[in-house]
Amino acid sequence: MKIKSILPLIGLLLAAITVHASGEGWLTDFDKAMSQAKEKNKVILVEFHGSDWCPPCIKLNNEVLSTKAFKDLADDSLVLVDADFPRKSKLPEAQQAHNDALAKKYGVQYFPTVLLISTEGEVLDKMVGFPKGGLDGFLSFIKAKAG
Repeated sequence: MKIKSILPLIGLLLAAITVHASGEGWLTDFDKAMSQAKEKNKVILVEFHGSDWCPPCIKLNNEVLSTKAFKDLADDSLVLVDADFPRKSKLPEAQQAHNDALAKKYGVQYFPTVLLISTEGEVLDKMVGFPKGGLDGFLSFIKAKAG
């Protein structure tokens, strides 16, 4: 196989691995998310994670955040923010600084951490680690504050 025909396959493979990282419906700018949440009267969900090195983060993405049930609930009641802290790949410097400041502001120390935040910037609830009860537990966590 020629190298020119392998490169597109490698690109597709890398894209598949990082589906959620700033993927469909996920914002990386917290201020923009805050504006959207106020405009649509929705709660902000911020996921702090290490997309390319943190096993519970990858499990959360694969088993919860990429499901139709989560996406349907998110469409109805959430504005999603992706605060990624990769180790193998590098974020643009401005995005890394933004994510660092956001983690510091909300006292995030462990990955994954999921925060539900009001339109006033108040933390409504916090989940650290993979949710007890998997998908159902995570959906219940959201519905208690945003559903």
